[in-house]
Amino acid sequence: MTIKKRATWHKRHDLPWLLVFVLPAFLIVVAVQFYPLAYSALLSVQEWSLTESQAPQGFVGWDNFARELGDSTFQRSVRNSIVITGGAVILEMFLGVCLAYLTMGSSWRMRAVRTLLILPMVIAPVAAGTLWRILLNSRAGLVNHLLGFIGIKGPEWLASPDWAVVAVILLDTWQWTPFVLLVAGAAIASIPEDLLEVAAIDGASRWQVFLYVELPLLMPLLLLTLVFRTLESLLSLDSIYSLTFGGPGFSTYTMTFYIYTQGLRNFNFGAAAASSWMFMVFASICIWLVFWFQRRER
Repeated sequence: MTIKKRATWHKRHDLPWLLVFVLPAFLIVVAVQFYPLAYSALLSVQEWSLTESQAPQGFVGWDNFARELGDSTFQRSVRNSIVITGGAVILEMFLGVCLAYLTMGSSWRMRAVRTLLILPMVIAPVAAGTLWRILLNSRAGLVNHLLGFIGIKGPEWLASPDWAVVAVILLDTWQWTPFVLLVAGAAIASIPEDLLEVAAIDGASRWQVFLYVELPLLMPLLLLTLVFRTLESLLSLDSIYSLTFGGPGFSTYTMTFYIYTQGLRNFNFGAAAASSWMFMVFASICIWLVFWFQRRER
C-alpha cells in the first residue's frame, strides 16, 4: 500500500471516531452560544418591557432598531465607545511596546521591574475602578494633591464630562498596558539576534533596525494584540460602573453600559436586544478593519 493510499485509508477510518469525539463538544457550543443569539435576535424585533408585562408584548419589526438609532443617549454611547476605546488602545500599544524595550533583559532587576509593572493587570476591574475613584477625588484625592505640590490646580476629574472620559481612558491604559508589555516582550525576545547583528554590521542605526527589521517581525503579533485589546475595551463595563457609573450625566456611557442600563435597570429587553445586535455589528466592523489592515501590510 502506497503512502497516499494509506493516508486515505486512515482518513476514512478515523472519520467516525472524529465525529464521536467532536460532535458532543459541537452540540454544547451550539446550545451555549447559538441558542442565546437566536433568542436575542427574536427579542430584538419584539416589544417587551418587564415593567409592563411578564411576556413579550408583540412583534414590532425594526421599530426597536429605529428607536435606538434615534436615541441621543445611544448615539452618544457610540461616540464615547469610539473615543474611549481608540484613545486607550492607542496609548496601551505605544506604552506597552516602549516598556517592553525598556525592561528587556534577564537580570533580577529587570525581572523585578516587569513583575511590578504587570500588577495592575491582576487587579479586578471593579476594584481598580474603585481605587481610581478615590485617587481622582477632586478634594481629597492623591492625584490632585500631588498636582498641587507642583503648582497645578487639579481638574474636577469625575465631575466634568470631558475629564471623566479622560479618567476612564487613563484607568483602562493603566490596567491593560501590562498585557501589551507581556506580549510585546515575548515577541521581542523571539527575534533572532543574527538578524539584528547583520543589520548593525551593514551600518543601520538603532532606529532603522527597529523600523525595518524588528517592527515587521513584531507586526503580526501586535495586530493580534490590537484585536484582543479592542474587543476587551469595547466590552468593558465593570470599570466604568465602579469609576463613574456612566456619569456625570451620560458623558461616559459606552455601548455596553447603555445596553446594561436598558436591560438590567430599565428592564426594556426588546431595546436591549436590539442595541446588543447593533453593538455586535459595530464591534465586528472594528475587528474587520484591523484584519483588513493586517492583510494589506502582508
